[in-house]
Amino acid sequence: MSVEMKHLVTFLEVARSMSFTKAAEELGYVQSSVTTHIKALEADLGVQLFERLGRRNVLTAAGEELREHARTLITCSEQAREAVRQAAGDAHEIRGTLHIAAPESLCAYRLPHVLRALQDRYPLLRVVFRPAGRATLLAAVKDGSLDAGFLLEQSVHAPMTTAEALTEEPLLLVARPGHPRAGDRRTTTAHLADQTLLVIEKGCAQRELIDAELKEAGIDPVTMEFFSVEAVKKCAAAGLGVGLLPASTVGEEIRRGELVALPWTRAPRLGIYMITHKARRPTRALRDLASLARECW
Repeated sequence: MSVEMKHLVTFLEVARSMSFTKAAEELGYVQSSVTTHIKALEADLGVQLFERLGRRNVLTAAGEELREHARTLITCSEQAREAVRQAAGDAHEIRGTLHIAAPESLCAYRLPHVLRALQDRYPLLRVVFRPAGRATLLAAVKDGSLDAGFLLEQSVHAPMTTAEALTEEPLLLVARPGHPRAGDRRTTTAHLADQTLLVIEKGCAQRELIDAELKEAGIDPVTMEFFSVEAVKKCAAAGLGVGLLPASTVGEEIRRGELVALPWTRAPRLGIYMITHKARRPTRALRDLASLARECW
């Protein structure tokens, strides 16, 4: 029996998305090639890996069993390739694929410069980058479908993961320049009692932090909940209320005079963490990703 590595890569991508079409788009193949890879893998192994339930693809028991072994084999293959190229001493020759994820605020405002620096160092390295919230990201790191994730948190403790603190991110209360509290010398959390507070949806650290602050202050202001940083910024600039956002996401708007930062006496900070699998030996590219992030931030 001879199993080709590219067939395992295709299998994992189909298993991740449960779609032959999406897997083809992600891998840059036509859909017929994905189908051919899966059929060849099933023929090599002598088992059926996927079955149709209604309009959905699902893994068979054999497919579930293969998924973990396929991740291990691909990781070992990539590490072997990288070790050989490291021995040659030329980062410009290192190939492979790095799967990374992060929440929206880090995707848009923190990581672009880091990924550019990584690209300069490893021009042949393929990076697959996608947005993900805390629960999805930690699950993907744990099951091996992500090589690394970045999170904005007070702390990170999750099974089978290692969290490396890279820097801190201040949280700011922002409002339009003409807002009634914009001229205050100091703003306490209690001062928010009569304000409309613009916040991100539940399930992220910044929302948990402000909810705890409001509870400690004994106040229950009107809140408007949003799914994106951009929506909070636009609504704060339009005068709908006071927004709570990471400092890196509002720097340009403050410099242009579209928003002002209120002098919040609490001035909380969250950590930016790089999350990796506890049992996975970090590759050279993964180690450099962490060091480049520290340098850029």
